[in-house]
Amino acid sequence: MKLRLDKFTIAVLAVVAVLLVVAVVTVNRGTGRGTESYRTQDAAETPVVNAFLALQNGDLATARQQYSAQALKDSEDDKGYGPLRGEPYYGDSARRMRLLSTRVDPNDSARAYVTVALDTYATGGLFNSGSTWTTERIVEVVREDGTWKINTQEYFY
Repeated sequence: MKLRLDKFTIAVLAVVAVLLVVAVVTVNRGTGRGTESYRTQDAAETPVVNAFLALQNGDLATARQQYSAQALKDSEDDKGYGPLRGEPYYGDSARRMRLLSTRVDPNDSARAYVTVALDTYATGGLFNSGSTWTTERIVEVVREDGTWKINTQEYFY
């Protein structure tokens, strides 16, 4: 007995094959983690984003450049803590930063407050479902030497 396919069956098989190829290409394109680059524009959000990226990448030299002289001095004093003192950085879980708002201090145009949301993703749990949580932070930034700098000990843990 010889198998005979009519035009309709061939068309259905062709559509299924095209859908399968499209699905494989789509899934494989999404698996690579894109790397965000440091920002260069003169905006109050710039040091916040750059410090977050630098700390995640372990680039402490770039991270230190994002902090004000006062914040660096405080990190080296007894009241300081965190990666700028040489302590390990514990922000190695999957994290994403979202910029929510920026507000310039009405009494001091060289001071601003950047509100960010940090989304943290962790694996584990029942059926390895993982969990997600968000924390909202307000980071003070100041103008120093013509650029914006973080003026607190915020390390985005």
